Amino acid sequence: MKNKLIHENYILPSRSNRHATLSLAAAIDIFMDMAMEHAELLNVGITEFNKQTLFWVATKTKVHFNREIKMAEWVEFATWPQSPGKIKSDRQYTIKKGDELLVSGKTEWVVINSETKSIQKLEHVFPEDLIFCDDPGDTEDFLRLRDFSDGEAFGEYKVRCVDIDYGLHMNNVAYVRAIEGLFSSEDWDARGFNTFQIDYKKSCYEGDTLYFTKKEENGRCYLRGALADGTTIVLAVLSKE
Repeated sequence: MKNKLIHENYILPSRSNRHATLSLAAAIDIFMDMAMEHAELLNVGITEFNKQTLFWVATKTKVHFNREIKMAEWVEFATWPQSPGKIKSDRQYTIKKGDELLVSGKTEWVVINSETKSIQKLEHVFPEDLIFCDDPGDTEDFLRLRDFSDGEAFGEYKVRCVDIDYGLHMNNVAYVRAIEGLFSSEDWDARGFNTFQIDYKKSCYEGDTLYFTKKEENGRCYLRGALADGTTIVLAVLSKE
């Protein structure tokens, strides 16, 4: 039983931005796809979970780019789950070229009952004979993102049908694409962001409008996406580390 999933491939045009390099949202897209594939191989994916009315939900994701990766560059993608806690499980991701670590990331997940929406304990979720990978991956804790109400208006995004996933709410990566789109090309390039974290607080749905506010502190750009009634949906931070 493979406790780490590894693929090698080119950075394809569909994953590339205007500079012909891997974009932030595309990197997270790749990570989410590989997480699903590996979960299926471990019998903890959608096929098996549907039988048990269970569903994986991402609560936090972070990514750090050590350098840009060019279109057509041949690289190695890897993902693996770490030994879970009582109700939370971290999954690690890397993109490498030989021994060079290009991108690292991780996601914090919980399992919910898709009917009751209650969070499930993880003690019997993974196969009993699975020996978890001893690669520690990204060992830095997630930042503690605090909600705020004193930021400046930074844009809005109306949730469309193409943003909705199997869970019938806005997809994890769709939030990242929406956030990227808040910036102009010139501003994004000038800031040189290479580190990103997003916390998923609540779900939103097709037809909802997210209102984003921004706050700059200590070289970091904090973002809050909320509904018109003030309900916080996502918190995020971007920086150049």
